[in-house]
Amino acid sequence: SLNVPLLTTDADIAIDTRGLAEAPEIGSVLRAAGFTPGPNPGHWVNARDVAVDLMVVPHQAGTAKATARAARLSPHDKRTARIARGLEPALVDHVEITLTALDSTDHRVSTVRVAGPAALLTAKAIKLAERLVQADNQPDRLKEKDALDAFRLLQAVETHVLAAGFASHHGDKHASAVTKEAIEVFRAHASSPDGRIARLAAAAAQGDPTIAPSFAALVTTLLAVL
Repeated sequence: SLNVPLLTTDADIAIDTRGLAEAPEIGSVLRAAGFTPGPNPGHWVNARDVAVDLMVVPHQAGTAKATARAARLSPHDKRTARIARGLEPALVDHVEITLTALDSTDHRVSTVRVAGPAALLTAKAIKLAERLVQADNQPDRLKEKDALDAFRLLQAVETHVLAAGFASHHGDKHASAVTKEAIEVFRAHASSPDGRIARLAAAAAQGDPTIAPSFAALVTTLLAVL
């Protein structure tokens, strides 16, 4: 087992604007629930420091401006969600999960759509690739945990399940494009123990010497069946 935290208190939510209604207004709902907008579009935090990040894929963002960070979701608050590449597969590769409260006296139940493992891997790869480009000027943007999250997914999910997930992305042109990019990111940076992503994962696991070779082996096995 890895001697690192298994969970965080933040939530990442991709909004599929094809099903987005004008009411209720998202910003008002979040504020009523005790959340306030953070410094970046789409980042909402409550008094207990629990964060929710709302994101929209570029082709649904309502703007073609290359420098835009906030999605245009009128009539919703202009800072409701930020534009994020890499989430396109999550819109087509997901399953419905029923969530219940940990407290047995709380009978609330919610059904949510959760991204499949291949969609999660794609999002991680795109995020890591962007941060690798920025690393020379903004080294603090490169998070070791993102690489370790990718390794955990590769460890936990059977290769054939991941392959099937990636295959499902090809039915949507937007999902297919970023998935192909993500696969090349893993090929370039995680298919050998010396790859930058493989080394980042090892660093996140407190320098465990088995992580980078294991990461590379898992990636190589996956690439062989794609």
